[in-house]
Amino acid sequence: MTNLTVQLLAEMIDEPYRPTPIRQLPSKKRRQYQADAVRSTRAKVGAALEGGTVLATRQHIRDALSDAALHILRSGSDDAEVVRQVLCSVFGAEADVAAEKIKAGKIEPKFFKST
Repeated sequence: MTNLTVQLLAEMIDEPYRPTPIRQLPSKKRRQYQADAVRSTRAKVGAALEGGTVLATRQHIRDALSDAALHILRSGSDDAEVVRQVLCSVFGAEADVAAEKIKAGKIEPKFFKST
């Protein structure tokens, strides 16, 4: 039965219509749903970027902060030492490799383009 038929039958017996939860959909429909959701989100982000800003999602906040850290390291300002300490605490002995890649421009910021 289609969702409309099920919805109409549910209304006839005074039961609220509850569509099938995403997790219980067959794998093909679930993949299609996820693909549509990703496409929709990317379209929203693209439209927001054209307007000059992006949505304040958790991932976008992390990306913006990483862009700020890249800018601070490349500029060599006094605050760069704090970012270097974070790199050392995360990467240990490999922190120098990360810093070299950043200085060489091999890691590009996602949103902020420094001049």
